[in-house]
Amino acid sequence: MMAARRAMLVGLVALLLIVGATAWVHRALWGRRSIVVVDFEVEAGHSARQILDQLRAQGLIPSPLAARLYIRARARGRSMHYGRYRFTIGSRPVDVLEAILDGRVKMFEVTVVEGSDAATISAVFTAAGVGSEDEWRRTFSHPEWVGQEVPGAPSLEGFLFPDTYRFAVGIEARFAAHHLVDRFLEVWRQERASAGPLWGTPLEVVTLASLVEAETSVEAERAVVAGVFVNRLRRGMLLQCDPTVVYALKRRGEWTGRLLRVHWEVDDPYNTYRFPGLPPGPINSPGRSALRAAAAPAATNYLYFVAQPGGGHAFSATLADHNRAVARLRAKRR
Repeated sequence: MMAARRAMLVGLVALLLIVGATAWVHRALWGRRSIVVVDFEVEAGHSARQILDQLRAQGLIPSPLAARLYIRARARGRSMHYGRYRFTIGSRPVDVLEAILDGRVKMFEVTVVEGSDAATISAVFTAAGVGSEDEWRRTFSHPEWVGQEVPGAPSLEGFLFPDTYRFAVGIEARFAAHHLVDRFLEVWRQERASAGPLWGTPLEVVTLASLVEAETSVEAERAVVAGVFVNRLRRGMLLQCDPTVVYALKRRGEWTGRLLRVHWEVDDPYNTYRFPGLPPGPINSPGRSALRAAAAPAATNYLYFVAQPGGGHAFSATLADHNRAVARLRAKRR
């Protein structure tokens, strides 16, 4: 009888301890809310104990012990993810722990515009706090990232796909760049598969796409512009593409914002007024539409085009027709 009473007493004490501990953990993790916004960084390599101590120091959790008990019971195979987090007013300690276990890091959005060159993309990301100009410059010197799909690329110019991206705050430049390159490869494989046999090498096609991107934003005429350039290539004619001259001047540090006839003589392999064929590589990052046009140029007899005042271009098959189109354009501008 005494043994039974003793066992009941021990069981009751144990139950009270469990209930008390549960109530304490619940109060510690569910019963408090933050009264300020807190930015918190979980550094790579830090142990769970270090992270919990930092959370307590920041006032985000009252008890590392309660947090450890929660993680042991509720983590379900998850671990604490490093990165930068923002915890808003009203966040409970349990909300903080769940965010870190799920890796719900602070994010930011950045848009790479179609036709942006590598220098512009670098400036966009550095302005967003991702890396330095030197880090991005070093990143661009890794054409082997696309080497399997586009052999011979001189750099990553042209392979940082234009799109809107969401990244975790604190991402390194090389990881962000890799993401843009991976996106390019995804789109490139899709467009290449739908285009059938290519008229040239992958590098030539992507380079042509960058010229198309620079020359026109009119969707309906992009394949025609690509067709004009391919026709000129096949006839051994100079491409005489103004954007390539601008790119040549930019990479030489000589661009002042205005293209003059004298610039057509600049001694640079990207200058298609002086050097035959396509430039050594892309001059910007073409979007999907330009890649599609360059992979499957329109079958046309056009060899020339000139911009129209209202947008778009006038296309011509002969030099005489082209000169008349240029004369009409000049007359409209007077």
